[in-house]
Amino acid sequence: MAARDLRHRWMLLAILLVAFYLRASSIAFGLPGLNDPDEMMFELGAIRMLRGPTLDPGWFGHPATTTMYVLALVNIGVLAFALLTGVASSAGKFVELIYADPSWMILPGRVAMMLFALGTIWMSWRLASRFFGPAAGLVAALLIAFDPVHIAWSQVIRSDIMACFFMLLCLQACCDIAENGRWHGYLRAAFWLGVAIATKWPFALTGIAIAGASLVAVRTNVLPVRTAIVRLAASGAAAIGFLLLVSPYLLINYRTVVRNLQGESQPHHLGATGGDFLHNLWWYLSGPVATGLGIVGLVLFLLGVARLPRHRLPLFLLAPLALAFLLLFCAQQLVWERWALPLLLIGAIIAGGGWVVLQALLRRTLAVPVARTAITIAVAFAAVLPLGLRAWSDGVERMHDTRQQASAWARQHIPPDATILIEHFAYDLMSAPQHFLFPLADAGCVDPRGLVRGTIPYSVIDRARGSRSNLDYGTLPPEKAALCIPDFAILTQYDRYRAERTTFPNEYAAYQRLIARGRIVATFAPSPGRHGGPIVRIVDLRKP
Repeated sequence: MAARDLRHRWMLLAILLVAFYLRASSIAFGLPGLNDPDEMMFELGAIRMLRGPTLDPGWFGHPATTTMYVLALVNIGVLAFALLTGVASSAGKFVELIYADPSWMILPGRVAMMLFALGTIWMSWRLASRFFGPAAGLVAALLIAFDPVHIAWSQVIRSDIMACFFMLLCLQACCDIAENGRWHGYLRAAFWLGVAIATKWPFALTGIAIAGASLVAVRTNVLPVRTAIVRLAASGAAAIGFLLLVSPYLLINYRTVVRNLQGESQPHHLGATGGDFLHNLWWYLSGPVATGLGIVGLVLFLLGVARLPRHRLPLFLLAPLALAFLLLFCAQQLVWERWALPLLLIGAIIAGGGWVVLQALLRRTLAVPVARTAITIAVAFAAVLPLGLRAWSDGVERMHDTRQQASAWARQHIPPDATILIEHFAYDLMSAPQHFLFPLADAGCVDPRGLVRGTIPYSVIDRARGSRSNLDYGTLPPEKAALCIPDFAILTQYDRYRAERTTFPNEYAAYQRLIARGRIVATFAPSPGRHGGPIVRIVDLRKP
């Protein structure tokens, strides 16, 4: 191996180690409490498969089948570790251990997601190096390693990061299609496309890259037109076959699939309701894209876009795919930061190409090598320093969340015989002596300890939830809310509904009626760089 190649690999290793540290340092945020309620939803699917045993996760909203498969395997590994080390004497004791501290289940799952995130950095390095050269690969990896948006979603049990990893693997196979047009490349691309769809539905758009690779193969005389069309069609059929092979219950349990998709297609969602196309476009570009790439990264991206016409492979593979994702997301009624992840990865790869353009400009305009080196170092620092500072600040906020502050206050100030209404998954309070209530939609206020210990079946939870996207006091039916009479309420959603009361008037009115019955005794608000989370208010509802 040449000395230059060896140096680049050592630099990549250093980038991956920094990326690992930035993600691992705050990966345990909130635990044993769960600040992202959807993490438990994915884990419930994994647990359902293990209890069966079955390959049917029972939920297909994303569809996230591969995510729940991975979580099931991780849980088996953690159980084996607990048994071998004597932490638990049996599977039953291990379940009791999880009930007492879900960190045993959640933290390993987050670590698995983080490993997939590191995989996206590695794959982005490979693709950028293949498209634009080794220096471009390192810059792409560096931008993603420090990307605050990528870091945040690397630490949460969700399907988005995994889907991005499979998308990049499909793009790698598409490069082989464009260069040699062989069946093997088409089959690999079809397999990773099927796996990506089984992870998250919108990643079906990755098939556009297979079409783009076929077009490159035709334009460069690697494949005749008819052969390319036949192989492209066969690849599409194979992708559907691989999808059903990976997730057969998409077909077997299609009624649940339809119900879950109807539940996912909500016109409004608290904190995520979008606007028209242009509104959503500006939201993504000025929000997660600008935050994720930074100002210098965006400049490098624009330089890379300007040079894309000279690079046939990324022009036909990356540009149409990124445009398709952007059009799809902007046409939705909801906006989510995590949806921008594929755009950020593709943007970082193209920014790597922009770095090569910048270096060429410096060589033409500056004859002094020392000056070129100084400017290169300055640009690199200007690119990653703001991202790193933002990522570190976000990590501090995640580790000092308002919900954990509220739990600490409750343990110190609320009497042990009181009944407390909680709206978030406050596992950190489950060992406290108080009685707790959790608003479970049509089921009314239920004992959350029953939810945790599995005494309330998931089917009951699913039926009670219906098509609601949120489970909180505001979404309780009025007749159920009238029967929910706690001594204290820890409200994490009230201020969010207050901010969007024109969209959610009934929910906001329910909170107003509740608060009017008592008095707010504690408020915990986020503070940039210090505390994260929503505004949490604790209401004393006891009669004077």
